[in-house]
Amino acid sequence: MRSTASLDTRIYQAALYLYPPSFRREFSPEMVRDFDEARHDPDLVGRARGLWKFRVHMMADLARAVVLQWLRTGWPVIAVVSVICPVAAVSALANVWPRELFAVPDGIARHDADLLALELLVTILLLVIAATIMVTLVLMRSLAGRRRL
Repeated sequence: MRSTASLDTRIYQAALYLYPPSFRREFSPEMVRDFDEARHDPDLVGRARGLWKFRVHMMADLARAVVLQWLRTGWPVIAVVSVICPVAAVSALANVWPRELFAVPDGIARHDADLLALELLVTILLLVIAATIMVTLVLMRSLAGRRRL
């Protein structure tokens, strides 16, 4: 069965998937209906310049609204904090720990020293990933608890 909606309306309908799922489920049908009605406004019909102006306005509005709706969910804050905390902790530790602990003894070959440095970097990376996961879980629990109140 072929849809009778215009290409603009179908593109707008697909773009609504950029919104958070709960917002999209609640408001998507109304938004598509309003978009379709606005697109068929007598002032725009038959005027290519007016239709393009409408499209640009709707794209800008969509971009702004998507960002605002995601910010309201709290997820961007969780993501940023989840990454910044472990990276800041590793950076602080790197500045506090004496560098002699990581110095390669003189008797070790260059190849072995590079391998040792790679092992150290992988270990630090795994610790940052583990800390990121832990911080994310803690923040998600606190956000879920706050929403229940």
